Amino acid sequence: MLRTRLATAMVLAGSLLMMASVGLISSVTADWEQLNGIHGLRRMTVNADHAAASSNSAKMMLLEARQLEMKWSPLPVAYTAAEQSIVKAGQRSVSCDVVGVSGNYREFAQVRLTAGTSITEPAVAGRSKVAVVSSQAASQLFGTERVVGKTIELYNNPFIIIGVFDVSDSLLSQMSDNGVPDVLTPVTALIDVDAKAKITTALLAAKPDAAVRGEADVKQALAAIGKDATQFRIENGELVHEQIAQYKSLLLFTYGITAIVLMARLIAWQWTTVRRALQGALETYDWGDALHSERSRLLKHALLAAGMAVCAASLWLSIRFRLYVPPDWLPDELIDMTFYANKLRSLWQQQVSLAGYVPAPQELLSSAAGKLACILFAAGLLFGLPLYLLGVRLWAMAHVPLLAQLQRLLACIPVVVFAAFAAARWMEVATGSNCGTLRCRAPCFLLPSFIFTLKRRVDYHAEYRLQNIDRCLPYGVLIDCDGMPEPKRQSVRRFEGSGR
Repeated sequence: MLRTRLATAMVLAGSLLMMASVGLISSVTADWEQLNGIHGLRRMTVNADHAAASSNSAKMMLLEARQLEMKWSPLPVAYTAAEQSIVKAGQRSVSCDVVGVSGNYREFAQVRLTAGTSITEPAVAGRSKVAVVSSQAASQLFGTERVVGKTIELYNNPFIIIGVFDVSDSLLSQMSDNGVPDVLTPVTALIDVDAKAKITTALLAAKPDAAVRGEADVKQALAAIGKDATQFRIENGELVHEQIAQYKSLLLFTYGITAIVLMARLIAWQWTTVRRALQGALETYDWGDALHSERSRLLKHALLAAGMAVCAASLWLSIRFRLYVPPDWLPDELIDMTFYANKLRSLWQQQVSLAGYVPAPQELLSSAAGKLACILFAAGLLFGLPLYLLGVRLWAMAHVPLLAQLQRLLACIPVVVFAAFAAARWMEVATGSNCGTLRCRAPCFLLPSFIFTLKRRVDYHAEYRLQNIDRCLPYGVLIDCDGMPEPKRQSVRRFEGSGR
């Protein structure tokens, strides 16, 4: 009894982990896309690398940023200058992340306004001393979020608040330190009041062939304005998204392959059953009579095998995908230990060089999304799948009847689906992201468990018949000889031929 309950708990926990891992990866990627504005992850991020250059050579002047914008035309470009500063409002002062932005900034970052307006192109062109503050900064400075029209002091200059935006409280945003500044101002106004402010980040809408030539095009544009591309770190949002999003595809592929392997084993068992039945019939009849006597059994097993083959083929079509591997990770020869050793050494050197690097908010979001997706992938693959397979195996070891196994599985489905729907709803309310993928695919994750249960039940049934053949003979029970050793089959035929 205790073993049965433990097995049921393992199946339930494993199913929850499997479903949650895939669904939450989908939710993380959807939230990540929304936090990157209208263009989503179809953008190129160019960020100054202070660790690889002097303090000023890796930054851009306002004129150079505008030249880059013209060079990248007609696609939009946004550029920012970030500073840490004390913002004052009366007797209160707060240390804030102040970011000067261009007019296209909202196309590359999610700014959810709760009041007022955002920074516009006319405000940037007119060098207007206006600001858009976060709701958290507004509460700290004024004790309320109704601050539109009030004045804050920034670098000893008054700035009029024209808008208030809400900061996302999702786990992804918290892991990336929000990835959102506290105060937004026109980049021109920030440069006017702070002589040390320089443009450090440029966001460029990706071209149609960005997956192939994105980084090369950005380097060419930087060279055209007289900047050294080695002094900047370039992130291709489309490729980063493809690498992180394939964690979900890998999990679905693993679950699907598990189900396909179990289906193949069931098909092989069907073939073995048919072969043994024909061998037994051929000892008494010729081919024609043997096929005629076993026609119903042959038809049943053939239909079952064909149905499972169709299911396996359909499942394969739904789970297959193209695995993306960065080109710099592909050696000229498959077995090249020198290449992999040099690659690991370069990764270590890269981590050391990042010690003095200040990533852009978009890079912080990408890093946080990658870490979350990796954790969820490990949870589903290393804990979810083995846990529920072990639970089903424990059911077979405890000789739980097939009907009882199906009843427990059917009882687990509503619990798992309800938990998934509740998690999806919570994620939508908390982050505003779309968890539709988790909802529509939720029931599919229990397919391997049904197949594995069926296979274990078949094995248990065959073992039971072998163990109880001698007890069944005295009572004249009709015994199926499929799967029995030759001595057992002969004893059954002698018994049936005796007429008892």
